[in-house]
Amino acid sequence: MHNLKNIRENPEFYKKKILDRNVKLDFNELFRLDKENREIIQKKEKLEQEKKLISRTKDKTKFEKSKVISQEINNLDKILKKTKSQIDSICDFIPNIALDEVPIGNDEKYNKELKKVGEVPRFNFKIKPHYELGENLKLIDFDTATKTSGSRFVFLKGKLALLERSLINFMLDIHTQKFGYQEISPPLIVNADTMFGTGQLPKFKNDQFELNLEADQKKYLIPTAEVILTNLVRENLLNFKDLPLRFVASTACFRKEAGSYGKDTKGMLRQHQFYKVELVSIV
Repeated sequence: MHNLKNIRENPEFYKKKILDRNVKLDFNELFRLDKENREIIQKKEKLEQEKKLISRTKDKTKFEKSKVISQEINNLDKILKKTKSQIDSICDFIPNIALDEVPIGNDEKYNKELKKVGEVPRFNFKIKPHYELGENLKLIDFDTATKTSGSRFVFLKGKLALLERSLINFMLDIHTQKFGYQEISPPLIVNADTMFGTGQLPKFKNDQFELNLEADQKKYLIPTAEVILTNLVRENLLNFKDLPLRFVASTACFRKEAGSYGKDTKGMLRQHQFYKVELVSIV
């Protein structure tokens, strides 16, 4: 989350940068709530100081006044809690500030190609899609997966399942042995604070698989190992001499893929469950 003081002191900068990211934000409402919040805090602190002075005098005649002040402080606490929640509900959706060189646009069409490596292969025969090849070879089975689990799941069989496992091992070995990454085998289920820590909540809540537990015990299936690996250092103070920390993990990933219906969904693209080797560097 951004520091509200920074936004308050640089409103025009934030307004432009947020607009460049095609995010609509009610800055007027944010500033109104922020001002109200600070005024209530000052009022509360003044009352607390007054109550402290009364307490020091040990004057019993002022006991009733102290009780009234305590009630006013409690009322202000309730207002502060509500105001803080309203401020957070706006700030939680403020995205990162992009660097000046990042292209401004509505979609990927505005991206700039910086470098091209290698040659695009050309074939003298018609290229078949992966799902057609896999089904012809009886290595990919969507129909049975739909029967057992629903759409956007797949069975990989035989040599294709072996290939998937081999690629995972190959990538883990490369990054641990050649580049010094520490391999992690993490939990696949996390709490709401962990999801918030990497920005999956609240903005991408509709894309997450939430477990059906008690309301105060919300748990989620990870959409990527990045979530759990990044949160390894959440709320920790890191010593500069220990950096960088480099982690690698292979996990199943779970995503609802909300909003992707009708595009790039054929075959194994945009599955609800897939495997990925994830790299995270804390630098």
